[in-house]
Amino acid sequence: MNFSNNNKRPTITKRTVSVSVAKSATTASPPPARLRDTNRFKLSTRPNVRAPSRPAPKTVAKRAIDPRGTKRRSQTPDRIQWSDEEDGASSSDVGGSDSDGWLRTGKRVKSSVSSASSLSGPRRRVVADKAFQQDAEALHFIHGADATSGEYAANYKNPWEEDDFVTVELQYPSKCPRERFELKWPKRSENKDYKPMEDITETISHIVDHYFPPALAQKYKDPDTGFQRRFEHAWVRNDIPAFVRTVKNFNAVLKPLVDDGTIQRSLAKRDCLNRSQDLDLVRRILEQTYGRTVSPKVETLRAYDNGTDNVYGELLPRFVSQIFKQTGLNHESVFVDLGSGVGNVVLQAALEIGCESWGIEQMSNPCELANQQAIEFPARARLWGVDVGQVQLLRGDFTSHPDILALLKRADVVLVNNQAFLPATNAQLMNMFLDLKPGSQIVSLKPFRPVKHEITTRNMGSPVNTLVQKEYEYFSGHVSWTDVGGTYYIARRDETELKRFEDSIKKNMAPQPASQPSSRSRDS
Repeated sequence: MNFSNNNKRPTITKRTVSVSVAKSATTASPPPARLRDTNRFKLSTRPNVRAPSRPAPKTVAKRAIDPRGTKRRSQTPDRIQWSDEEDGASSSDVGGSDSDGWLRTGKRVKSSVSSASSLSGPRRRVVADKAFQQDAEALHFIHGADATSGEYAANYKNPWEEDDFVTVELQYPSKCPRERFELKWPKRSENKDYKPMEDITETISHIVDHYFPPALAQKYKDPDTGFQRRFEHAWVRNDIPAFVRTVKNFNAVLKPLVDDGTIQRSLAKRDCLNRSQDLDLVRRILEQTYGRTVSPKVETLRAYDNGTDNVYGELLPRFVSQIFKQTGLNHESVFVDLGSGVGNVVLQAALEIGCESWGIEQMSNPCELANQQAIEFPARARLWGVDVGQVQLLRGDFTSHPDILALLKRADVVLVNNQAFLPATNAQLMNMFLDLKPGSQIVSLKPFRPVKHEITTRNMGSPVNTLVQKEYEYFSGHVSWTDVGGTYYIARRDETELKRFEDSIKKNMAPQPASQPSSRSRDS
């Protein structure tokens, strides 16, 4: 400002100065700690619903081998897009804490892997370096052959009516051991049992799509000479040697790409697994985990009591992925699933986003199956060369578990599938959400803040006034319990509206200054 010595009013001179800010280099922090406790895990979304059963081998014509493999119910409509201009998703750094709950992975290590929605900080590391180390510790996982032998052997037959079953080994996009498969087919026609031959063909299809260099992928996806066409020919002709040769030929193509570092370098360039084209890969890894652990015992999930909070239902992967995007979940976030079932959503968050992912469930059958998934998941992800976020599961009632309030204070996104919850349970949760930090978000199937709620002097003390909420629509194929669409809600912890209302009340109640008499009145 320039002041003159006379009595004139000071003038203000404005200058515009350009300042260049140097970009700081982003550095990748170490990958998250691997799950260490083998008793831990669970997911919260859906029993396995597979594609329609294929006809018996003798009546099969072309396309006898369904390229969808072990997929569950297909997803249908496109996602609802979240507007960043309307609701900026917030995330925050997370601190470390340990829980003495049901499943524990030890001291938390902050993930170095980021999703595409992360706008700052270190990028997510998608590649699992240990998957490409020849001298890494032994990897224990459930082979496809384990799921068709032993106690499950009676459920399978030889699809080509041979006396002996043929076993093949499949190479994955890593230096981990190959997986063994028996070329068997389920005896039952209800399409509930694991199908190893579909698993082989589907796995190869995904590796070609997501890992092969473009030119090589185009070659081996050729509709006349590609791998899938060769498998179909082998099936239609009952040609066992041709099927086995195709698997061996695939192994011979993939292994050099692993050995020379092509696969590892390709994964190292990726910073996310939450793009639309990545969902099929995410779903394949989750389905393999689910198919070897939950599917054989899926009937036990139907043992629940109607009229209580303990009713089982799952959100399906496309819907879950949509929620991750809408809430801006990234690899530095803390995700919590209240009522996580067998752990599907918890695992999907750890795989797709790479974040610290928690779940809590009290029903015993889902908890036991979640535990099995917890053991299989990290090894299965490493077979695919993919790093995952830390997963921790608690067993118990989320309204009274001793660790849950401390966890909610750290949470960035909380998922509550409260479709069947009793009103009293939802009221308890609303009170618990008062411990959430500002900006954290709650995703629910029923609203915690009534849709047409307005703040008044009578309800100023209600906890629902601490939430700002939006309603969205989901569609057929998004949840396990119905093919009909519905609504869901995303609420953000935000007291701005409440404080604004309180300020207006205080202003109206403040004493008004006495009016001054007019000059005419004084003169008279």
